[in-house]
Amino acid sequence: MTKAKELDSEASLNELETIVKELDSEIKLERALELFEKGMKLSSGCKQILSKAEQKIEVLKRQADNQLKLE
Repeated sequence: MTKAKELDSEASLNELETIVKELDSEIKLERALELFEKGMKLSSGCKQILSKAEQKIEVLKRQADNQLKLE
């Protein structure tokens, strides 16, 4: 994962934490809906990043397994 993606994922997680804290407080419905929508978008982006990372790990594990078998 590149540093930019790491920063994006970490920034997204930090922003999600901030959103959750604000949603836990007493806020107006309009603000809560706005935050919820933003949180869902951030969550979706984080899921995509994690999915790509999992796929890469699987590829690396398969490559390592094949190298061990060939030796």
